[in-house]
Formats: sequence, structure tokens, C-alpha cells
Amino acid sequence: MTQVYHRPDDYDLEHLGDDEDIYFYCRLSDRLQATRILELGCGTGRITLPLAEGGSRDERSITGIDSAPAMLAAAQNRLESAPPTVKDRTTLVQAEMQSWRADQPFDLILVPCASITHILALPDQIAMWRTAYDNLVPGGHFAVEVGMPDLGTFADSFSRPPRLLMETDLDVEDKDEKTRLLRHRTTQYLADEQRASIRFMYEKLRDGRSIERYIDDFQSHVYFPRELELLFLHTGFELEAVYGDYRFRPLKSTSPLIIMVGKKPMS
Repeated sequence: MTQVYHRPDDYDLEHLGDDEDIYFYCRLSDRLQATRILELGCGTGRITLPLAEGGSRDERSITGIDSAPAMLAAAQNRLESAPPTVKDRTTLVQAEMQSWRADQPFDLILVPCASITHILALPDQIAMWRTAYDNLVPGGHFAVEVGMPDLGTFADSFSRPPRLLMETDLDVEDKDEKTRLLRHRTTQYLADEQRASIRFMYEKLRDGRSIERYIDDFQSHVYFPRELELLFLHTGFELEAVYGDYRFRPLKSTSPLIIMVGKKPMS
């Protein structure tokens, strides 16, 4: 498990000001008229709680699943401060996303924030899609989000010898806490495994002075659009929609994201 998942405060700082994905998933759940929602890899509840707040249906409920105890504890703390309606609608569970089984099926299952890329092996990916299929009602939907593969970032991995270029990919400041988080990154693409080996180097500053530095290494599977489509079709889904961003625009070659939505057949 990556270091940042043991540091929920840093995770929330990374996502400070992010609201486009929250807006997208709230809109998507409303469009699909979902009443029972499952979010896989819910983290600190950044998307979970707004989903519970939304919807015009009193019967809406949402279950958030994550395997990281620290992240779930932060989500629980956030839930304790939420309005009573949100508390009543929300359930948090510590479990592995590719194997968890529900007592009752869901209308909509979401995997936002590219959490699906942490599942590296093909058998585990197929198990993930099949588990989602089994946890849906007939006619239910499964939505996954990944970044569009950045071939420019991977290009240096094909040099002889391979090069690792460092880039600063995050610089965010919490003005209330007077805390700034810098994140530098190197990426090596392993073409034979279709995997990005990423090293994040974090530095936290308070009042302009460095207070902490740490390194976070993790492996990420690189999904391509046809590969995602095949995973949906192979596990019995009908492909319903493919979006390229949080504005519901169609996927194209310059899209920053791949958000794919499959539907479990009615029959």
C-alpha cells in the first residue's frame, strides 16, 4: 500500500479544490436514477458523502469500500460531522474491491480516481469486473475511470539506456492551515507488463519552511480504451457510454480521461 494512503490528511491536501469529479459522479448517479450506490476505493469519503447528499429519492443509500484503515477512519470522521440524512444513507466497509460481496445488489457501482489501476494482474482485473457484475441488479451500471495513457511521459522509458525525468506535478496550498504540498514524480513504463512504475517525492511546507519529506513508490496498470471495452464485454456487460472528461464529452484522442460505463443486461 502506498504511503499516501497512510496519510489521509496529505491525500485530502492533494485533492484540495477538486470538485469536477464530485460534480460528475453526482450527475451520473442522478442520470441513471440510482438509489443503491457502491463506491469502490472510497478513500476519505471525498466523493462518497456528496453522493449521499444528492438525489431526490429518500431511499438513496451509498456504501463506500476501501482497504486502507487510515483512509476509512478519515472518512468516518468526516461522516460524523455530516448531516443526519447523510449519516443514515452512508455505510463504510473495509474490504478488497475485487472480492467483496454484497448482501443486496446495487443499481450503480463506481470506481473513481483511477483506483482501478492498482489492480495489476489480468486474473484479478477479470475477477474485479465479475464481482461488480455479480453485485449489480439486472439493468445496473458499472463505471470505471482511468487516465488516458500519456505516451509522451512514457517515451523516455524507451531510450537506451532508459531515462527517468523528474517533473513537479502538484503544488497545492491550504491557506487556512498555512500548509503547502509539493509533489515531484518520476515514471518508468514497463511495456512488457503494461505498467507504470511511479515514484512520488513529497515535500510539505508550513509558513514557507520545509517540515517533512517522504518518498512514495507504487505500481499502476496502464489501461487503454479497447482493453477496458474488452473487460466489460468479456464479463457480460453491455457497453453503454464512454466519456473523455468530467463534462460528459465523448472520448477522443486528446481526452484526459477514460470513463467507461457498462450495463448489466436485464435478462
